[in-house]
Amino acid sequence: MNWNEKQFLKINSLVGKNIWLDAFGRAGAEWVIVGMGGWYLSISFILNFGNQLAMWRPLITLALGALVGWGLSNLIALGVEEVRPRLKYPEIKILFWPFSSWKSFPSDHTFGAFLIFFLALVFNFPTAWSLLPLAIWVGWGRVYAGVHYPADIFGGVGLAAIVASVSYIILKFL
Repeated sequence: MNWNEKQFLKINSLVGKNIWLDAFGRAGAEWVIVGMGGWYLSISFILNFGNQLAMWRPLITLALGALVGWGLSNLIALGVEEVRPRLKYPEIKILFWPFSSWKSFPSDHTFGAFLIFFLALVFNFPTAWSLLPLAIWVGWGRVYAGVHYPADIFGGVGLAAIVASVSYIILKFL
């Protein structure tokens, strides 16, 4: 058993022992990213109200980045071929059944959460750094809930960093 699987099983062994920790893990795994997206959308409109180009630029960048990242994530998954932990370890505890189970690496939720965080930094949104703990919460929640390995989380963060960096470079020329 490798480091990735050992860490997953150690974290997952906590599931079911504390109702509050389970609720915290599930919220991170499923719902925190929704709040992050709402914050990003709101800040984009509030900061740039009245300037159509400035208002839509962060939103279009996020939408295109998410689309490109999702496509890259699926291509990577075809090459890596890592199944979700519950398929490899049917005895583990899970907090919910994920929508799809064909891929585990990289984590799309973690990718999305960190893409929001990185693009908030790119667009210099106020309080952007407050999104970092939320993005970490999403990644940790995905492992805790039993739907991803720790390496899947690191893969999602790395993919988000690449997509946000390319977005930053492209935006410099526009």
